[in-house]
Amino acid sequence: MLGERPSALQRVLAAADSGNGVSTELPPGTPTFINAELTVHLFAELEGDWVCLDSRTRIGPNGVGLASTALYDSHARVGAGHQALVVRKR
Repeated sequence: MLGERPSALQRVLAAADSGNGVSTELPPGTPTFINAELTVHLFAELEGDWVCLDSRTRIGPNGVGLASTALYDSHARVGAGHQALVVRKR
């Protein structure tokens, strides 16, 4: 609903979906990235308002890649997200 504050789960899932965007290996605007799939595993509840991402993207020579993201709140790691990527030239 408009104006509603996102839940802790909504915030951490949105952050997990941002891993590829903050860790790309290629210059912006050059390739087209399709996030074909997102898997998120959480082993703790998010505490507080902050979500920290530690992301790394790897792209193979065949245009298939993986963005892996460690997810943290302000105290500790809470989970991980993995995005399967399809990368093509524009």
